[in-house]
Order: sequence, then structure tokens, then C-alpha cells
Amino acid sequence: MFLYRLYFARCSPRWENKGVAFLFDEKEENPEYYSVIRLWKITEEQFYEIQRQEGGWYNLILELVEKDGIEIKTITGRWRDKKQAPSEEYLEVIKKGLKETTNWDDERIEAYVKKFM
Repeated sequence: MFLYRLYFARCSPRWENKGVAFLFDEKEENPEYYSVIRLWKITEEQFYEIQRQEGGWYNLILELVEKDGIEIKTITGRWRDKKQAPSEEYLEVIKKGLKETTNWDDERIEAYVKKFM
């Protein structure tokens, strides 16, 4: 779990003109709203290429933590004023990822996702 709250914003043509996931750029005080984040070990060059490909929506880099000498960071954006619910298809991708990375049962995954809606 990471100390940042998940939210959905903007309108992505790829996802039925519905919201996509972002993290608040301020640390969350309530542990109930900490986020599960899937980690991928990539080079710094790959990280910036992903950010470039995502365009201006993900224009903020969050340095989350350092673990075993590796800096863990992600990209997000400041779109709190453009909150938008995600599509069911988008949520299914998130739920599938949670199932693969946490081994939570479906009920726990549903509860986790629901609290960020």
C-alpha cells in the first residue's frame, strides 16, 4: 500500500469517454484510502518514455519510496476538478490487476475499488 489516494478523472476516448486513474499528489492520512500500486522494474529512460506517451495528463512525477536501493516513482496529474467515473471496462482491468497482484477475493476487490468512486 502506498500513502496516496486513488481517484478517477478526465474523459478518455480509449475508455468510453470516462475517467482514468490518478493519484492525489498529497499524502493520504487515512490508511483506509492508501492505494495498491502494481510495480514494474524499468529503466529511467523507459519511465520518461511512458510519461511522454501518456501526454499531458500525467505531467507530475511522484517519488513514492526507496526500497532495496531502488527509487519507486509514478506519474499522475492534478485533475481533482475534473473527476469522472471510470467505465466498467476500465474497472475490470483494474480489478484483474488487483486479483493478480494481491490475491484478494472478489468481494475485497469490489470493496477496495468502490471506496474510491
